Amino acid sequence: MHQLKFKVKVLSGYRITLPKDIRERLGISVGDELTLVVRGNEISIMIDEEEPIMLIAGIASGSEEIAGDDIFLKEIEEKITRSKKEVC
Repeated sequence: MHQLKFKVKVLSGYRITLPKDIRERLGISVGDELTLVVRGNEISIMIDEEEPIMLIAGIASGSEEIAGDDIFLKEIEEKITRSKKEVC
């Protein structure tokens, strides 16, 4: 198995950004849930696989995609608000 290695920076709020190449290869979208596993000084990130019945429920209600978009928009609004406060 070919191993890819990416370096990311920890941002305020202890957030990291997953590189675009990883997001696209693994189909990770805003609102997806990931699991962090710590082994010694290593952190592995795994995609949470939803159970088929939960996927059907999400598709039927249409709430999953909207929830992800809402999360993204809220984060952008918070960043803009913080930037305005820092400028003043």
